[in-house]
Amino acid sequence: MADFKRINVTTAKQLHAAGEARFVDIRDQRSFALGHIPGAEQLNNSNLAEFLNSVGAAEHVVVVCYHGNSSQGAAQYLAEQGVDPVSSLDGGFTAWAQQFPDAVERS
Repeated sequence: MADFKRINVTTAKQLHAAGEARFVDIRDQRSFALGHIPGAEQLNNSNLAEFLNSVGAAEHVVVVCYHGNSSQGAAQYLAEQGVDPVSSLDGGFTAWAQQFPDAVERS
């Protein structure tokens, strides 16, 4: 059975800075618009199939939610669909915004 990894915000920031991961945010539209990781894509049920078709082989996907809880279930689902590697961001966007307030994009 495929599985996901949990990563902390420091590791996520390093992956982001190096361009070595694709960040997907599963929070609601309003929360996403108020602030998200720069370049993150909003992922929801309406664009899930399109996203799965667009993920490249061995493309690292990092799933972001509010506090790092819901992203674990979403990351597990993506892993079961063949996304590998896939990670859940511990602490979610809240931890990211607290640790890296200058690295927040607004829509």
